[in-house]
Amino acid sequence: MGSYATTTAIETLLVGSNVNTATRSMISLCIDWAENEVNKKLANRYDVSAFATSVPPMVKTLSEQIAVAYFHYHNSRGSKESIGRYKELIKMPMDNLADLACGKAGLVDSSGDQISVRSGRLALSSTLDYTPTFAEDKPTSWKVDTDKLDAIRNDRD
Repeated sequence: MGSYATTTAIETLLVGSNVNTATRSMISLCIDWAENEVNKKLANRYDVSAFATSVPPMVKTLSEQIAVAYFHYHNSRGSKESIGRYKELIKMPMDNLADLACGKAGLVDSSGDQISVRSGRLALSSTLDYTPTFAEDKPTSWKVDTDKLDAIRNDRD
């Protein structure tokens, strides 16, 4: 049984699916995988051990959405339509999870108060928005240029 999502919640979201004992077992596995994914992504920014006592609503929602996507993926039998459905279902929660993990979005508790960011082991900046100079970030530019100053003359001033 998951900490953030329940099989009952997932069964409710699986409209039209025949839920039996084997399906419930797969749902439980999908919940575990989804919660592991959520914890993995949020662990560097938030104290995920605190979620054991009070689960933020967005953590619950993301876990449920990811679990449903995993269910559809493993229940798909490989058809293009089913795989497409999985890709569509997984995109939104994974994008939201990425936004939370990198600080583009914040996490709030059930009363609407923002959950504090973990102190320590937190990267406060990255080179994601770094503007490369003179295209030196391209692998084709990774060689010694004997006349570099002449080559970049137009880029200066």
